[in-house]
Amino acid sequence: MIFLPQPSHGPGGPDGQGWNRLSLNAHFDTRHQCGLLPQNYAALSESMTGRQHWGGFDRCPHLAPGHCGDCHVHKLHLEQDGINWPQNTPLLLARVRPLPPTPGSMFVNVTAGLSELEVFSWLGEPTGIEADWRTIRNTAGLRLGRRFWDEDGEAFWLVRHDSSASSADVRSRSYRTHTRHALYGGGGAGRVAVLTCHGRCTHSAYALQQLTADLADRAAAGCVAAVPALPECLPGAPGVTFELEDGQVTVHRHDHVSRFAWDVPVDVVTVTALAAHAVRLTST
Repeated sequence: MIFLPQPSHGPGGPDGQGWNRLSLNAHFDTRHQCGLLPQNYAALSESMTGRQHWGGFDRCPHLAPGHCGDCHVHKLHLEQDGINWPQNTPLLLARVRPLPPTPGSMFVNVTAGLSELEVFSWLGEPTGIEADWRTIRNTAGLRLGRRFWDEDGEAFWLVRHDSSASSADVRSRSYRTHTRHALYGGGGAGRVAVLTCHGRCTHSAYALQQLTADLADRAAAGCVAAVPALPECLPGAPGVTFELEDGQVTVHRHDHVSRFAWDVPVDVVTVTALAAHAVRLTST
């Protein structure tokens, strides 16, 4: 739903007995809203999944129904006017920056609840990407990770959805005690990793294909950068922990254990793909 009508007036009051108390309704902005203009994480998630309802969105530019087809906001949505996603990473971090109070406001801070976004690499490095709630919403091939809070405030993950991953070369075989997934690079390249799931495998085909696509170029590449420290866990990816030992990575997800044996260097690209894998496993 794109056009979100303002709540209707209820003359009976909140208790159905009429407005017999002081009401400040005239001082609140309850205009029609646009379901393509989210202003916070909850509204962004609703807008990207078609579950919009009034509240949490910016005003409808026309303030009347029937104009969505020729509205500039709707045209930007159809053109997928989003952020310029870097080609060398499947994972980004968006941090929410609340707007400062409006100077000179006497009673109401008109910027209350409004915020800007800054986009970083998953390691917290600046990217220079210009983004706001609308452009994040309009970015093609993007999936939202969970929202979390840390010492730097509110943040959430942005993980790439690779449309070519549906043809990823994942060769799986089930045994009595485990399941073995062999991941192969694209274009007939060699194997990049073997993933062994002990006990019942809980990986979806989607997660395995996306991980394989993130690693597709590794078979033909050497170590391209220093290896970042593999974190024990990621904020916003509850229940997932990592262990790195003797060139193997063990991923714990609640009571499920998976082990990666690598045929490629465990470098920044490999570790980034693992971080994106963790976000996909826990995204909603």
